[in-house]
Amino acid sequence: RDRTRRARGVSVTTREVHDKCEEEPTVMELRTYALANADALRKYTREFWPRHIDTLRRYGITVHGVWTDIGSEGHRVMALVGYRPGDEPARLADNYRNSADFVTDHADFDVALIISTHVTVLEPIPGSPLQ
Repeated sequence: RDRTRRARGVSVTTREVHDKCEEEPTVMELRTYALANADALRKYTREFWPRHIDTLRRYGITVHGVWTDIGSEGHRVMALVGYRPGDEPARLADNYRNSADFVTDHADFDVALIISTHVTVLEPIPGSPLQ
């Protein structure tokens, strides 16, 4: 059964929203960062990421969560980030990288302490709670 919802003068049915989500799932990426040492990991997770999450939101990049890999010998951080359907992740990332916000976010963190970055683009399966 379709229900109509109104938000800011726009009327859509739940069926329309559901159909749109099925057509264009959110683009999700699992971003893995390997840090040089435990001190870099601590600074990266306690100082850098909290402000980074807020800043990225302004550029259309949603951080769904950030975790550390406690089972590995290395010092790794994983972030699950998402982009709205139809957005171009590379363009949004470039907009952020070319901004004053990027400079501010990175001012107190030595990016040389990130020894590798790996990005995995994820595609949701039907029925996945995160689309």
